[in-house]
Amino acid sequence: MLSEEEKNELRQMGKSVRLREEFQMLRQNSQTLERGVGIDELMRWLTAMTQILPSIPPRPFLEYRNVRI
Repeated sequence: MLSEEEKNELRQMGKSVRLREEFQMLRQNSQTLERGVGIDELMRWLTAMTQILPSIPPRPFLEYRNVRI
């Protein structure tokens, strides 16, 4: 069950025009993906995402000494 505070928060989120627009955009984008995406469009999207997201430092190499197969 949701608490009254959580219910009120969901009601206020439902009134948000901006949130509705963002969900509509997500829905439209997912429908575009269902129709199929070309390799050029996929590469543009991946390039944009790498520019938006912060770079993650590489993880240190772990050496496993006792490996048995």
